[in-house]
Amino acid sequence: MSNNLNSYFDLNIFDDDNWSSNTLIEANVGVSPESVNPITSMLSLDDTLLTNIEDKVCDEIQDLNSIEDEEAESAFKTQSTSNLLQICRKQPFEQEIKTMKTTDLIKSSDKSLEDENLWKQSSLLDMTFNEFYNVDDKIDDTSSSDIFDIDISKEENKLEDKKSIIDDINTTKKICFGNEKSMKETIQFNKKTDNVYSFYGLPVVVKQLIRKIKGFNTLYSWQDECLQLDAVKNRKNLIYALPTSGGKTLVAEILMLKEIVCNRKNVIFILPFVAIVQEKIQAMTPFAIELGFLVEEYAAAKGHYPPRKRRKKNTIYICTIEKALGLVNSLIELKRLNEIGLLIVDELHLLGESSGRGATLEGLLTKIMYINEDIHIVGMSATIGNLEEVAQFLNAELYTGNFRPIKIEEYVKCQDNMWLIDIHKEELLTDMKKIDYPYSKKAIVIDPDKIGGLVMDIVPKDSCLIFCSNRKNCENIALLMTKVLFRSLEKHKKAEKEKLLNALIKEEGLCPILKQTIKFGVAYHHSGLTSEERRLLEDAFREQVLCVICCTSTLAAGINLPARRVILRSPYVGNQFLSISKYKQMIGRAGRAGLGNIGESILICRNHELPQVKELLMSKMDDSLSTLHIEKDRGINNLILSAILLSIATTRFELYALIAKSLLSVQQKRLNVNIKQIMDETIRVLFINGVLKIHTMDKCNVIKSISITIPSQETICIEESEVANKKQIIALTSKTKLELCDLGRAAIKAGIDLQSAYELYEDLKIAQKHLILTDYLHLLYLMTPYNMINQIQPIGSVYYDAIIRLSEVQMEIVRLIGINESVISKLHCGIISKNVDLKVLQRFYVTLMIYELWNHHTIHSVAEKYQVNKGIIQNLLNTVSSFSFSVVRFCQEFDEFWAFRDLLNTFSKKLSYCCPSELEILLELPTVKMGRAYQLYNAGYRTLQSIAKANPYEMQEKIQYLTKRTATQIITAANLLVLERVENLKDEVENILEDIDLSNIKIF
Repeated sequence: MSNNLNSYFDLNIFDDDNWSSNTLIEANVGVSPESVNPITSMLSLDDTLLTNIEDKVCDEIQDLNSIEDEEAESAFKTQSTSNLLQICRKQPFEQEIKTMKTTDLIKSSDKSLEDENLWKQSSLLDMTFNEFYNVDDKIDDTSSSDIFDIDISKEENKLEDKKSIIDDINTTKKICFGNEKSMKETIQFNKKTDNVYSFYGLPVVVKQLIRKIKGFNTLYSWQDECLQLDAVKNRKNLIYALPTSGGKTLVAEILMLKEIVCNRKNVIFILPFVAIVQEKIQAMTPFAIELGFLVEEYAAAKGHYPPRKRRKKNTIYICTIEKALGLVNSLIELKRLNEIGLLIVDELHLLGESSGRGATLEGLLTKIMYINEDIHIVGMSATIGNLEEVAQFLNAELYTGNFRPIKIEEYVKCQDNMWLIDIHKEELLTDMKKIDYPYSKKAIVIDPDKIGGLVMDIVPKDSCLIFCSNRKNCENIALLMTKVLFRSLEKHKKAEKEKLLNALIKEEGLCPILKQTIKFGVAYHHSGLTSEERRLLEDAFREQVLCVICCTSTLAAGINLPARRVILRSPYVGNQFLSISKYKQMIGRAGRAGLGNIGESILICRNHELPQVKELLMSKMDDSLSTLHIEKDRGINNLILSAILLSIATTRFELYALIAKSLLSVQQKRLNVNIKQIMDETIRVLFINGVLKIHTMDKCNVIKSISITIPSQETICIEESEVANKKQIIALTSKTKLELCDLGRAAIKAGIDLQSAYELYEDLKIAQKHLILTDYLHLLYLMTPYNMINQIQPIGSVYYDAIIRLSEVQMEIVRLIGINESVISKLHCGIISKNVDLKVLQRFYVTLMIYELWNHHTIHSVAEKYQVNKGIIQNLLNTVSSFSFSVVRFCQEFDEFWAFRDLLNTFSKKLSYCCPSELEILLELPTVKMGRAYQLYNAGYRTLQSIAKANPYEMQEKIQYLTKRTATQIITAANLLVLERVENLKDEVENILEDIDLSNIKIF
């Protein structure tokens, strides 16, 4: 099994000696050792200095006014280390005016540091005004003018423009630092300067930051065209759709920065997966630190409802779909939705997804459209078949294109034949060529599709992704590669591979398959791995330590890992034949901008599948169809109940108007549905289940029978059973005001479905009478999510072994929830007793897993004990932490559950991490999981402040297999969290002092 390809081939078709020339030079992603961390100086300021800053500022104000302009200019050239400068915001948006404003981290009473020496000591600004406006003699204007050569005028290099700006700067310094009042004033630049230095309405510094942070020197022509659309200029809703890797994200980032910097409004950015949210947090954090705004994560257990109201800082909320819904609901409830200026949805085509996320997203956008706040909605999408319908739903302008920075050559391979795909020719499959790898008979047996040959064509110089139909197939193909690839591949970056293996061992225990495959630069990637394992493998692939990843289709929809060649192992995803959208998404990973001029995709199929493959390639893009009426709890039920709870639509008439704003309304003829009938039927069912009531009812009554007469959709007649054999008729007219009962209100506030709400209420009622607090096990049972019981099936023998190890106190809990000794004894034989509620039995099995994690057992050990993969255990931990906060919010809506509020609130926070308390602060960092947290702690990085002041090179030396890229991300994230905490403290102080007149305070 360990023999290489040479033992199977009749002759050696790969040139082993040329490999060294194929090795790419690794990109230096880090920052120079000489660079200073953005808030080092702030963190290292002496407490006495901080205490006396205000006094010193007051003493120096008068002296500053007499400083000569050239002395002030010299002071402003001092290199600093922390930038919280907010500049050139348009006020109002319609006017072509740039403004300049400064803020700092620790100002008392909104005063700045005037004295030049004090300025140099404190270093609270990252760049001088000259540096921000690119007029320092040290900066090469020629090189900076072509950063984005599409819209930068040739006048940028003229000396008179520099002189004009310097004059404005000197004037600004006098105004901003002359006295406290004038600090809040702004400067209007002359028209000439504004035109020369405008970057799509943003100051030129943003252009420079994009080049510095993202490494882009030019915009694509379509990006320039899109950013100059009337919809962008006039803040009309916009949908733009291009193929994967076309550069859609950069446009979104520029729009977000424009909203934050120019319009001073908050932004919501909605993404489909937690991993992508964390990736985007990392991408936006450097901009946040440089430009002085905040970035907050709303994914899994992170995110606070409602968000903290900021006095001076604006925020970009980066959210998953479910968390975005909770965020928007909390803002509507407090009438704070006007704080949001821009809402961006990535992967907008997910509106048609049937897992519930599509209905959730549609409900969220429907409410935004109905409320009609001045919120600019922008949707990014892959090409779908019915973009016009989606644009009609959002009342949006549509921009489409087929641009890709790298050309993709698409192939279909069947046995030894490979065809080029050309949909523009009459014959779809053209230029057939034979795959002539001289496989031996033994080689063909183990690799009949000759995937090894397709891979060896390009590795290790270039990288390859192999998409497989399921997780097991990913692992099998990865193992296959170790049998057919050359042994000499083991020498390629051998030291880096050893570091990667050691990092994986320290993280959660090394999978035996990865132990074999990584030596060859090969790995598998699917949800069975933990997020930290996946991140380590992704970083290794980017650094070209790994050159082949065998993955499921979810990687194509997730993080960005482009490769020179993409191989589709079969035309299936699971048991379903491939859709055109999935196909385009996967092949979209082929080609790496800046690292070649071409990408390749190869779809492997069998002879009998070839006709279906041709049909697939010629089919039009999939449509996004509404599932609002299909996904009841996450669709129409949630929309109606949340609208009533938030008082945005409380009558049938208003609810009709609300649903008329939905995608379902746009598609009702196509889907052959009647939205009014759907609405009335939903209301009827919600009344039956005791979730809704009319405004005059004192309490909710379960309705036994209902008859509906709706001649003109004006009245619903409901027969309500108050007493046995006695019925009361309730008429719901179109203007009858509806209200939520306690259970419905609690379910919406907690973000859980109605069925779970019923079950949770009953469990809490039982626990209220018999709660056992001598052990955490009972509380953990209450926190166990109901939706996990169908995903993890109990294994009788494992279940029995886990239960018999429980203490007598814990056994009391087991008996209390309904599992007795008879049930347990049958488990030993693998028999599930009929005398126990199956849901209770399954749920407690999941609770036992959570209990192990609570006691700090590793994910690897728990997965091994309960015979499931590590990814399931980590997903369980994330789901539990989210559900625990839902339980807390649920209890807050019931006076009878007062005892649970404080108890569960504290408990749920600890449950989020399931780790020693000293590591909790480190786990707040978006890139840090348990293994990395232990490494940081042991290396001496035990607080956010110590990480924020760290040097990335030193951190890399202290922590094994930490790339410069990851070290920089960790440090930058720590900076942002420290800045956020400082802002929180400042806001708290100002809130306390807001209504207090300090001059009237008497000290006795």
